[in-house]
Amino acid sequence: MDRDVTLYQITDVMAERVFQKIDNFNKGRREDVGFYAISVSTPYRSYYALWRIFPDDTYAPLFIQSLAVTFDDAAERAFQYLQNCNVLLKIKDNTFFESYYGMSDDIVAFGKYRGKRLAEVYYIDPNYVLWLAHKFEARNPRDKKLAMLAKAFATVHYETVIRKYHLPAGSRFIGSPGERLTDLRLEVLGTRLQLDTYKTTGYYVDQNVLAADADGNRYTFVIKAAAASVSPDRLSCYTKKLAPHESLYLKSAKVLSLYESKGVKYTRIGYLKFK
Repeated sequence: MDRDVTLYQITDVMAERVFQKIDNFNKGRREDVGFYAISVSTPYRSYYALWRIFPDDTYAPLFIQSLAVTFDDAAERAFQYLQNCNVLLKIKDNTFFESYYGMSDDIVAFGKYRGKRLAEVYYIDPNYVLWLAHKFEARNPRDKKLAMLAKAFATVHYETVIRKYHLPAGSRFIGSPGERLTDLRLEVLGTRLQLDTYKTTGYYVDQNVLAADADGNRYTFVIKAAAASVSPDRLSCYTKKLAPHESLYLKSAKVLSLYESKGVKYTRIGYLKFK
């Protein structure tokens, strides 16, 4: 992680803690398709912001949204935004973005969002921006530039929204039995209830969970019942039911075993520690 940035109103100790979080977040992420960047705040711009930087000058740096007024909160919001995306996250000094703040190519000059910037429109109505990217017929140079920027937002939409609902079919084993994994960000693909047959008094109903990371690698694990249930097919009222597409963050987990079924590789984990 490049630490050569000018940070405003933050101690070196706190900054290093945030940099460490970003380093951990970036494990396994790629940079060959460009990267996402947090622009730091300044005495004149109080907000940290999230940008998308594309490779080979495909598009100009794309402002996505403001994040927060503190470095720590900005990083956490960026993590949340990019939780199902496998593209690298960096910190860039605000001087890198100065020449892009005054751009007007992203202002919509027609329709119901006339006068608004494309980032604003994407925030409130992403489908409209996707329409601009894929179906809008630009008839002048200004609108062609707008449509090109809309295509950049369509890339962001695919990476951060669409992709998490269409995970790749392939998967690989993660770690080795007995190995401790850290900072796992997973999406729940499905759950099923199972009765803990080792408990002979009461109905202790566990959740057997199938989940995947941003690269489509499959994990299975069991969430133990917090208390007894009134029937063998119902969770206890003290147990949180996990739903498909729900995001989970595991601080650590231990690899219990590796197995393959119908050509798909699964990593079974246990000793879970949630954030």
